Amino acid sequence: MKPSITQLTKQAIHRRGSVRLILISLLTIISVKMMAQNNYLPYSQMGIGDLEDGYYNRTSGMGNTGIAYRSNRYLIENNPASFSALSDQFFTMEIGIRGQYISYAGTPVNVASTESGDITFRKLVLGLKLGKHWGTSAGLVPFSTQNYSFSVPYNLVGTTVQIANSFYQGHGSVNKAYWANSYEFFHHLSLGVEAGYIFGQLNQNNIIQATANGATLVSSTNDLNLNNLYFTYGMQLYGNLGKKLKYTLGATYSMKASLLAAGTKLVLNNDSVTLQNIQNNEGYLNLPNAYGAGLSITYKDKYTFLADYRYQNWNGVATTNDQEYPGQGYSIVSAERGSVGFEVSKKKTFYNTRIELSYLQAGLYYGNTYLQINGQQIKDMGITAGIGANSLKSPLAYDIIFQYGIKGTTANNLIRQNYADVTFVLNFGQIWYTKGKKFD
Repeated sequence: MKPSITQLTKQAIHRRGSVRLILISLLTIISVKMMAQNNYLPYSQMGIGDLEDGYYNRTSGMGNTGIAYRSNRYLIENNPASFSALSDQFFTMEIGIRGQYISYAGTPVNVASTESGDITFRKLVLGLKLGKHWGTSAGLVPFSTQNYSFSVPYNLVGTTVQIANSFYQGHGSVNKAYWANSYEFFHHLSLGVEAGYIFGQLNQNNIIQATANGATLVSSTNDLNLNNLYFTYGMQLYGNLGKKLKYTLGATYSMKASLLAAGTKLVLNNDSVTLQNIQNNEGYLNLPNAYGAGLSITYKDKYTFLADYRYQNWNGVATTNDQEYPGQGYSIVSAERGSVGFEVSKKKTFYNTRIELSYLQAGLYYGNTYLQINGQQIKDMGITAGIGANSLKSPLAYDIIFQYGIKGTTANNLIRQNYADVTFVLNFGQIWYTKGKKFD
């Protein structure tokens, strides 16, 4: 039986209300983004900053384990092959914010600056099922972050006599705007490709200060602009193992790319008079070949176990045009990360359709980053937990993720970061085009 005009009107009003709610949420997130980002990341002074290894999505509560994860509602950016799993004629959007607290330990840490915290916008992504087997997604996500400050004695050349203080401060970010497409073949294989545009700026300020009163003697500012394309390819193979088990095998590959690096250097004296204004020659900072593999096993459409392994071949990265990575006193080495996750999903049948109501998640991860300092490769490890719920009265779904981790060490005169994160992800999903079949 077709619905009445009154019913259709109510549904239209409900849709407009949902759109207004989404717009309000976006404005709120934009406001949050404008808040100061206060967290210091001591290791971000090296390379191209702290590389982002989180996705702030449905997999985050499982240690960001999701190369082999598929969802008919949520956007799984872990693998570009996942978007073909979206429900037919479905539109979805996700936004995420993260609150983070960090404590610092180690000999180099200033006793007055042992902790920091901030709240930041992390992503805005959209997804659409364009055809029965074709899914697409586009969005803006973080790629790396730089934010640090430290001071060292400025000695007379060839001596240990301190004549001033040298204060270093860096900030900036590199982001990725992407467009990904995936297509399903034979109901058991999905292939995907993501075209990412990497762009951003890294800034470093160096101020020479008088030891007596802290007055600025001379200062320099280095700005480095980065941009280029970065492609990622993905595959997922899936099927049933008997009547109760489902499996998915996943793999990803990111192709080596060269970021165009163009920089400027500005030097001022104590009266802010320009001493130098140099436009540096353009060069390249290379991103490595990166590989990932994942496994997912689901039992009774309720319990899911996942495992991922990711590897970045930084050892195979070489600079060109005499352009080197910013910073000194470190080396770039190949990085790897392993993670496992577990999920319990609560579903209920409505009119012969299985609807997910909520889910619980837990995860573990351990990795070696791409930085080696004082002969010590910086490690990152932690645990995660997540809870999510789908609203039955609106097109919204909510995710809250908790994470605790340790990065670095106090050995070899290094710094250990203990961090605790709380991430909130809001998902909007709705049928976008029905060709008049929705009310038949």
